[in-house]
Parts: sequence; C-alpha cells; structure tokens
Amino acid sequence: MSFLSLEELKELVEQPQGLCVSIYMPTVQLGSEIQQNSVRFKNLIRQAEAEIGKYESPPANPEQFLQPALELDEDDFWQHQDAGLALFISEGFFRFYRVPLEMIELVVVSDRFHLKPLIPLLSGDNRFYILTLGQRDVRLFGRQSLRHNS
Repeated sequence: MSFLSLEELKELVEQPQGLCVSIYMPTVQLGSEIQQNSVRFKNLIRQAEAEIGKYESPPANPEQFLQPALELDEDDFWQHQDAGLALFISEGFFRFYRVPLEMIELVVVSDRFHLKPLIPLLSGDNRFYILTLGQRDVRLFGRQSLRHNS
C-alpha cells in the first residue's frame, strides 16, 4: 500500500478496540543509506515488542503478533519508499502506508491506533497563507511545509 485514502483512515479509526500497535518512521529514499531503513525498522519492532509486554493483556507471543510487519523487511521493500512509513497492527489486521511526510520515530501501543501524525495529510497541499490588513498596507504571506514532528 502506498496512499492513505479517507476511507482507509476511517477504517483505522473504526478498528475494533484491543491491542493496537502504531509505528512511524522516517525513511531514506535513495543511495547507499537505504540500509538504515532496515536497521531503524528492526529497532522500532524491538521497541514495540517491549511495549506490548507492558500492555494489560499482552498476546502470548509478541513476535508472532508483529509477524506481518516483520515480513516487510526485505531489500526490495526498502528500495521503494517515500519520506515516511506508517504501520498499523492489531489482531488479524495489518496496514502500512508510505507517506510523503518526514516522520519521527514513534511506537505507540494502545487500545486504538495513534493517528495524529497523519493529520497533515488531510489538510490539502500543506500550503498556508496569512493575509494582514492594515490601515496603510495589505500583505500576503505564504508558507509550504511537509515536515511533521509529532
């Protein structure tokens, strides 16, 4: 999967409650540094395993719970990335999205998916304009931002 639609976001919001793991990471798109993606990914999976162990009713085998994500970790997968990667795992449910936002490394284990880092994708082209009106002048400021930090 590569593009997060409104329907898919709605599916993530409506996912039944229970153990839900959300993983966000920045990804390198080109060059020899692509290998960093796999290392970063494995570290986040280990962090998710540790967090699952602290959950009120953890699955018997956290590694098996995370298996769909682990199966992504192949060279070909890392060759086709965008600025960031978002993964969502729950019992019998797994989705991943390549996103055009630079994500921070984040693992959230909760009773629902953590979707806040995806909100900028819903704001159109991420261009913001400020119009100032004064008695002596009118000014228009524009800004475009694709970086996301939380």
